Amino acid sequence: MKTLKGYALVTAATLTGAQSQTLNSAFFSDSDITIYEESSPGVLTANSSYDPVLAMQGSANAAGGNVELFASSDSPSYDDASATGAFAMANPTVLTAGFSDSSSVTVSGLNGQDWFVDSGSVYDTAYGADNLANQWFGDFLSAMNSQSSGAANAFIVGNEGTLFDSFRDNGGFAQMSDPNISYIDTSDSFVSVGLGGFEDATPRVAGLLDVSTFILGQFFPNGIEISEVVKVNDQEVYSFAAVNSGVVLNDGVDSYSATYVVSVPEPSSSVLLLLAGLAGISRRKR
Repeated sequence: MKTLKGYALVTAATLTGAQSQTLNSAFFSDSDITIYEESSPGVLTANSSYDPVLAMQGSANAAGGNVELFASSDSPSYDDASATGAFAMANPTVLTAGFSDSSSVTVSGLNGQDWFVDSGSVYDTAYGADNLANQWFGDFLSAMNSQSSGAANAFIVGNEGTLFDSFRDNGGFAQMSDPNISYIDTSDSFVSVGLGGFEDATPRVAGLLDVSTFILGQFFPNGIEISEVVKVNDQEVYSFAAVNSGVVLNDGVDSYSATYVVSVPEPSSSVLLLLAGLAGISRRKR
């Protein structure tokens, strides 16, 4: 697989902890962003003139504002997932976040190339291909099964390909490609990013899968937790575990009521992990 999602599962317990640095600059590759301000306690408002650095000073349970990258990805023009479609050719917004120690982190949305190019560099939108789209969708179905305590198997098993096709053709992968960044934290040898999302994404998922919201809700009495996907230092990461964000957008559907935390090792930590792995191989060969 081309994605490095597994990095998010690496423990940093044996690494030297890095001191958290203050976010002090934010540069964007284009203007395709939406900035949300916590205009009153617990309430978000879109505000294009708000300082994006201030918007990304939150924490998991006190998310504050956020910045949406590649904000236009929900447009119907990106529903076509084909190799010649607009989504494949899109240039998702890239955020370069600068910190007080002069380090930086790049965070971005995704395009069709990120999702559908397989391990052989072929653009393949089919179910079962060796690419991020299929890895993510498999993880998504597994998470749905877990979140439903196994009840979702009734409509998942045997229908995986049909569900994938519906999700793809309804623009689902494009809609997962516009992450809302609530904060970026560089402590503990990891770069952790808080993503704003829904505490219960059942209505959104139902629309993308062509399943009745009512019927889907019967399988998920506690709702569906699903983050958007983000590239952090060129590694695609995502989560299916939400925490209450402490804020909500007054849009009638409670947007950004949840925070999803994703992590990748800091570059220096990745080097340490690689060296530790090589040392282990060397020892085993003796």
